[in-house]
Amino acid sequence: MTQPPVKTLDDGAGARRGDDTERSFNYFTPRKRRASVYEDVTIDTQPSIHRHVDRGWQLSFDGVHGVWSDDSTRLEVADWTDFRDPAGWWERPFYQVGAQHERQIENAVRQATSDGLFTDFDPRWVEFLRQNLQVPAFVQHGLWLAVASSGRDTLSDTLTHAVVMQAALKQRFAQSLVLYALDLEPHFGPFPMDEARQRWLEHPAWQPARAYVERLRTVVDWGESIVAINLCFEPIVGVLIQRELGMRAATANGDTVTPAIGRVAQTEWQWVHEWTATFMDLVLGDPEHGEHNQALVAGWVADWLPQAMDAGRALEGILDEAPVGIDFGAAWERTLADARTIWDAAGIGELAQVTA
Repeated sequence: MTQPPVKTLDDGAGARRGDDTERSFNYFTPRKRRASVYEDVTIDTQPSIHRHVDRGWQLSFDGVHGVWSDDSTRLEVADWTDFRDPAGWWERPFYQVGAQHERQIENAVRQATSDGLFTDFDPRWVEFLRQNLQVPAFVQHGLWLAVASSGRDTLSDTLTHAVVMQAALKQRFAQSLVLYALDLEPHFGPFPMDEARQRWLEHPAWQPARAYVERLRTVVDWGESIVAINLCFEPIVGVLIQRELGMRAATANGDTVTPAIGRVAQTEWQWVHEWTATFMDLVLGDPEHGEHNQALVAGWVADWLPQAMDAGRALEGILDEAPVGIDFGAAWERTLADARTIWDAAGIGELAQVTA
């Protein structure tokens, strides 16, 4: 007997359903003519009192705040389900990309060991890494805690996916730094975490960033958290750590291995600021609530961005400790130029320029 042809479906964000009539009905409006796999597996995966569970059933964690609570943010949007991650990430491509990034770091370390590149490290640079390499892990862990806490409160499945995946990236970045320190120990001896912890708690250059990360835990509005992290802290402090310190300063000191971690972090940051720009387009472009949201975001930016700028400027004290330093003024200007591009894409260019 002739078997029917097997239907295949690409798992990418742009994949489309086939002509199967059993899968032609939606509870949502696809962005294009047909729903993508990304939309199929993210939208309406959780019950929403605004869409389907509308018969007054109790859906709450503590008997007071509902699973979907409009008061979880002061931002207002007609339909939060309209948000789409421009990359269309869902679990499978997310883990595939993450595995690829981890292989890049592992391959860099393995090849450096094979080629004897670690023997080229300046002993002064090794001591700099011993003191500073794992300190950003505390930054990333703090960001993970803040972002992950926001993930449950967002008001659509598509937003939840983007937020919790960003949280996972933060935790994996922190772990990558710790694991890389372990990779260096056979070549250079112990890289004690206690020393990094003391630097995080006491070194003057890290205290503004530490104060920022700790303050994030006091924020209960998930919309404010996204603005404070993705539009204020990460474009300044995150880029200075990942690119200027982790890549440029390392390269200036003859270290061709450590920048592999910075490159991965910058690649993942590209995704974060792109989905954040799409989020802001939805928030600021809402026909009914856009003006209200604009004023709210302006207040958040005015509150958080100066503190992020202070945290960024303070990192000059770390860059100055490198055996071969880089021009902090030039690094600062590069970072600000890229941040302005990100702010413009997110629709807050004028707000940020006034504050910065």
